[in-house]
Amino acid sequence: MKKLNKITLMIMMIFVFSCEADDPKSFYGGTDLLDIVESAWVSFRDGDYTASLETFQEAKDMADEQGGTDTLLMHSTYGNIHTGIGWCNLRLLNADSAKWHFTKSQSYVLYSFGTSVGLMAAYFELGNEIPIDITQINLAIEIGHWIFSSGMGEEFENDITIDVSDVKLLMARSYYAKGDLSNSTDLETGALYWILQLDSDYAYLNGDPVTWNLYNSGTQDFDSLDEIILMILRALESEVFPA
Repeated sequence: MKKLNKITLMIMMIFVFSCEADDPKSFYGGTDLLDIVESAWVSFRDGDYTASLETFQEAKDMADEQGGTDTLLMHSTYGNIHTGIGWCNLRLLNADSAKWHFTKSQSYVLYSFGTSVGLMAAYFELGNEIPIDITQINLAIEIGHWIFSSGMGEEFENDITIDVSDVKLLMARSYYAKGDLSNSTDLETGALYWILQLDSDYAYLNGDPVTWNLYNSGTQDFDSLDEIILMILRALESEVFPA
């Protein structure tokens, strides 16, 4: 009987190990880790960025315990965690830390829409200071063009409020920060070009400067194209990033 029990136990152990070998989740925390990551995203979508950041850090600590594991699923999970930490830091106005985590995330999952937009936003925030850091702004623009040329999706799977409109607005703001107010359709450059990608009703701004006025905002006149572009960007921000 004892011999039979030993054989039964061995068979059960072989079955368990066999199941684990077929389930990559078992090597890095399994569904427990995935549940923690999703919980962090829930807090993020609810606007509780501090709680979200703490939960993402908990997930990272759990993942770090499996540091010797090298699977595609592990890479994807690490990328997701670093992206989450990046977005929390971005919302909490820690752009430099956000940039580091977005860059780290890209080393795991390159073609991630949410990560790419986050990194673009981090570069923009770092460059949009006084004085303007053109190097950082150019990096934001470079990522924006890459997002559109890479063929990746147009919204972030973990928060669908982060989508292609954010990229277009960041492009418009970046070119405005550089002082490029143009509408260069051939090169896809200039603040006005990207404004028109968001709202074609501003197309009249290509005409006579005498007609400069804000669309659907009365007949008030403005002193320069620079001034009206700034007012339009503020209006678009309230549409793309509603309070």
